[in-house]
Amino acid sequence: MTFNQDTNASAPEILIVDDTPGSLELLNDLLTSAGYVVRAAQDGRMALRSARARPPDLILLDIRMPHMDGYELCRLLKEDATTRVVPIIFLSALRETVDMVKGFSLGAVDYIAKPFQPDEVLARVRTHIELFHLQTHLEDEVEKRTEELRRSQQELKESKARLQELTRFLQTVREDERTSIARELHDELGQALTALRIDLSWLRKTCGIQGETVRERAGSAHALVERTIDSLRRISEGLRPGMLDALGLVAALEYLTHTFMERSKIACEFSSNQDDIDVEPGLAIAVFRLVQEALTNVSRHSQAMHVEITLEKGAEQLTLTIHDDGVGFDHIAPKTGFGLLGMRERVSMLAGEMIIDGSSGTRIVVTLPLYSGDHSDTHTDSGRP
Repeated sequence: MTFNQDTNASAPEILIVDDTPGSLELLNDLLTSAGYVVRAAQDGRMALRSARARPPDLILLDIRMPHMDGYELCRLLKEDATTRVVPIIFLSALRETVDMVKGFSLGAVDYIAKPFQPDEVLARVRTHIELFHLQTHLEDEVEKRTEELRRSQQELKESKARLQELTRFLQTVREDERTSIARELHDELGQALTALRIDLSWLRKTCGIQGETVRERAGSAHALVERTIDSLRRISEGLRPGMLDALGLVAALEYLTHTFMERSKIACEFSSNQDDIDVEPGLAIAVFRLVQEALTNVSRHSQAMHVEITLEKGAEQLTLTIHDDGVGFDHIAPKTGFGLLGMRERVSMLAGEMIIDGSSGTRIVVTLPLYSGDHSDTHTDSGRP
């Protein structure tokens, strides 16, 4: 007895497992004439080795066989990763429902009763091979799309990291430039104005009765210089708060809230769980700029009468809370102005989290890790003085 061993790779391959030579020959002739490649095995162990060596597109499996029956072979095939997905159709003269249910529970996809009809066999074989190929194609497509998505996500992650690194560099350059400008204003222009104020004061005092007009003009110029020095000091502090370097974060925030209250006439309270919070310079300036930007938004948009600011230092993070009693905003679809976007970007660069609730006034809660490795070298700055 000989069986067709066509090795045409384009034709679906079927493994027939049956201990009856007549059934094997009949199925071989039927399937090869329909264009399939057929492999045959007369016992379960031979079939298991054959399937593992080269998984077929379909297995026709007899139930009643010596040594290893079809149920046991089906179980072993479904437990093996290389043959798990291969569809199995049982061939048996058993017609009890319990036998069919057992076959399906082990992973079989169909059941053909003996004696079988050729047209029925061909129809079921064709259907399940098409389904198997479709499933395999879909799985390949899913894997392909998943890999493309994985690469896209990785590229996006890398792009975001590069963008944040660039932003961090730009923020560092901006903060350094602010520091340089503030130093120049204080050291050069500030000293010049102070000297001019001293000279005007001397001139006003030394003018006699005859120089009353000169004394009035000198007094007016002296007052103008005083106002210019105050403006210069305010601008310098906005560019780079000297108190932040000299007295620390808590004192700088107390000064900031005090000057905000004087300028805006909005009651502002600041509290901290520590009198002096010692953090890395980059983190300190970031917190200062967040409060600065938040207070700018309060004065421009909130119509608030009162603002509360708290800063708490924990074992591993800083928590900053800013709450005003103003009009708030739609917290379902909040506004995304440049102020809030700048604050979010600053917090994101420091690996922190910012939560904004505009349902009752505006409440901003920011948590920032104390140690991130970037704070000491990064003077992040996207706020306005």
